[in-house]
Amino acid sequence: MARPYFISLCFGVFAAFLMGLNSVFVRYLTADMHGLQIAVFRLWIACGVIYCLLKLAGHKFSIFPYNRYHCLAVAGFTLNYITFHIGLESTGATNAMVLENTAPFFVLLMLVVARLEKVRWSDGVATFLALTGVYLTVRHDFEIGTSGQIGDLWELGAGLSWAMFTIGSAASVKQTRSTMDRMAVLLKILLPCGLVLTPSLALYPLSVDVTDVSVLLTLGVFSTALGYFLWYEAMTGVSSITASLLVVLSVVFTFVVAFFALDEQITRDMLIGASLIILGVILPGLVQGQSQKTAADETG
Repeated sequence: MARPYFISLCFGVFAAFLMGLNSVFVRYLTADMHGLQIAVFRLWIACGVIYCLLKLAGHKFSIFPYNRYHCLAVAGFTLNYITFHIGLESTGATNAMVLENTAPFFVLLMLVVARLEKVRWSDGVATFLALTGVYLTVRHDFEIGTSGQIGDLWELGAGLSWAMFTIGSAASVKQTRSTMDRMAVLLKILLPCGLVLTPSLALYPLSVDVTDVSVLLTLGVFSTALGYFLWYEAMTGVSSITASLLVVLSVVFTFVVAFFALDEQITRDMLIGASLIILGVILPGLVQGQSQKTAADETG
């Protein structure tokens, strides 16, 4: 069941905030852990939380069967984790952030080619604004190809695979009828990803302390379980393009949190970039609302 656009947007903004915290948490944890180890533990923590909530709510659900949209989301999410972390070994964190956030462009391209949703001119403009905003926020550190072109290509793959995850998730959400249904769909998608990635734990030595464990728990419960769940709730009232742009909004929250928590500086370019990203997020809704108002006036 679809909910009003504004409420869905609020869910998405909160989800973006939690996803923005994700970057700060991961930055701290990578001092002791490999990125894939962090990914595996956060996924299993999130799966455990979601499973317990479904059981406590008495919601009946089944992991199987998987339809084509579930499979697309699982493939996209798993490939995103793999390509992002492999690429990060050969390129800088700034390059990785920019290139992975090309996902809205790939979402737009897939929607046009597959004709899964109606794409308006405002969607293209919003995508351009958001991607320009991301570039401006990090352009002082962005150096394409200098750290390794192979790594940059992997990160483009991360953007493409996140687009697959977004489209598969959005289509899966549209088939649900309740909040608990969407929570069950999220578990269906995260669980196989955790299973596929778990063997990677054997590739790297593990060394964690009590603080690392507490940060991992926070990352798994809030940034992963709650963040993705709120993003799924947002998808009930916004388009796939807007859903992908909401994830880009997390870049803004990352820099805001880093400013307060890590004492990092915020530049003029970051403020301009953040403004463009925010405008990109709200533009499709504004245009659609104006179109609906005009149509209603003409009908009346």
